[in-house]
Amino acid sequence: MTEEPVWNMPDPTFKVRLLQRMKANSDLFRLFDSLRDVCFFAKDSRGRFIMGNRTFLEKLGLDREDDLVGKDDFDFFPARLVEIFLRDDQRVIRTGEPLIDRVELVSNSDGSIDWHITTKVPLVSRNGSSLGIAGITRDFRKSGEHWRPHQQFAAVIEYINQNYNQPIQVEELASLMYLSVNQFERKFKQVFQVSPMKFLTGYRVHRACYDLLHTDHTITQIAIRNGFYDHSHFIRHFRNAMGMTPNQYKRG
Repeated sequence: MTEEPVWNMPDPTFKVRLLQRMKANSDLFRLFDSLRDVCFFAKDSRGRFIMGNRTFLEKLGLDREDDLVGKDDFDFFPARLVEIFLRDDQRVIRTGEPLIDRVELVSNSDGSIDWHITTKVPLVSRNGSSLGIAGITRDFRKSGEHWRPHQQFAAVIEYINQNYNQPIQVEELASLMYLSVNQFERKFKQVFQVSPMKFLTGYRVHRACYDLLHTDHTITQIAIRNGFYDHSHFIRHFRNAMGMTPNQYKRG
């Protein structure tokens, strides 16, 4: 039996069971359980999880890998983040090219969010067919590694984390790296693929998402506490980022 027909068998759990056996017989995958600051995961071509290390399970609030296998991102993350995850997954599967050091927001099991650095690579069969993806992700702030080129922005990210609810000018961020505004904006966009101000707005929107779901504050209160000028300013940026109004998001 050739590899490709086996992989396309109608039994939807076949891929899961096959890769579980691969994992059980390989010492390689056990290494990921020893990396306590690294979340490792793998998915099939349909986006279903086929494995994850202990750190990844803990992040999702799971006790056993059996509780992960066969499920997808929608079972664990807000839809607004899943859309981004899936877009990146499909890009890796479609092009066969890895996604290296993408800075993104990832939800925790308690509903809070953290910035992570994520790398995804394609899983392919011997004949070159796409089987899915494997990836690792690390908390941007908690990792003790000296990430390059991201680590040079650690002070900037921490400043945003602590002051996102206050007015922040790009000049303030540039001064943290002793760069001119033009130099800073160019370097920032090279690393994060967005401008500093768009990065800041995205962070504020996602902080607001948490408040919408976990507090009884009014829309205006949430807008102000997350650094937006007023109600209309918040709604405009929220709609641009999330494709819906804050009230629509809150209603689910």
